Amino acid sequence: MAKYEMELVAARQAAAVAAAEIMQRYQQDRAVALKADGSPVTPADHAAHAAIMAVLGGATPDIPVASEEGTDISGERYWSVDPLDGTKEYVARTGAFVVSIALVEAGSPVVGVIHVPVTGECYYASRGQGARKREGDQDRAIHAARYEGGPVRLIGSARHGVDAVARVCTSLAAPDVPVERVALGSAWKFGRIAEGLADMYPRLGPTHTWDTAAGQCIVEEAGGVVWTAGRVPLVYADPRQLNPSFVAIADPRHPWPDLLQLAS
Repeated sequence: MAKYEMELVAARQAAAVAAAEIMQRYQQDRAVALKADGSPVTPADHAAHAAIMAVLGGATPDIPVASEEGTDISGERYWSVDPLDGTKEYVARTGAFVVSIALVEAGSPVVGVIHVPVTGECYYASRGQGARKREGDQDRAIHAARYEGGPVRLIGSARHGVDAVARVCTSLAAPDVPVERVALGSAWKFGRIAEGLADMYPRLGPTHTWDTAAGQCIVEEAGGVVWTAGRVPLVYADPRQLNPSFVAIADPRHPWPDLLQLAS
């Protein structure tokens, strides 16, 4: 058995069960509450959280879970979970929301699963084993695209840091290098990078470990990188689970400018 195979199987199962809970409520769920930070939460968030906790608790009882709908934890090894990443998209019925589950060890993600409930797509990876995508009855390896010139495909948040991303686009653009910008909610953006459909994803502004760890694992195993300022890999060491600004890059070999500096 490959290293992390058991944990990856558990994470994929937990994500699938959570996705089923979400879709059971998707068309009729209209109850929305606000958390202390002003962000929305729905019965689907809570149901997905409970489903994930049940699966991970049964499969890996020795690994604590930090969930957006649960409690923060600290330590060298833990699950980082967003049961419904993109709750605003869920409420708006755009379909651009995911279940995100990662295993973090010593500050780095070593297992990552992003499951898209509306489409059934599942991106997944574990350290040293590459990245894959399951869609319908097909399961295939995925790889981030190498940039060979031409349009730069930039994918960004539909709701956060829009002005900063616009500055990045303006600074990158040139007569022979147009920027094709796409907006998409949730950690689904990492999956698009990993499967070769986008070249970069800048995120300017606060996020949490559970927003990014699964996507980072998948992008890295697909051949990309997730950098903070100075091309430093994103690591998870903040006890509050907070991240600095970052950019996910499909092709780290290309001499991209400092995108975080461009946005400031």
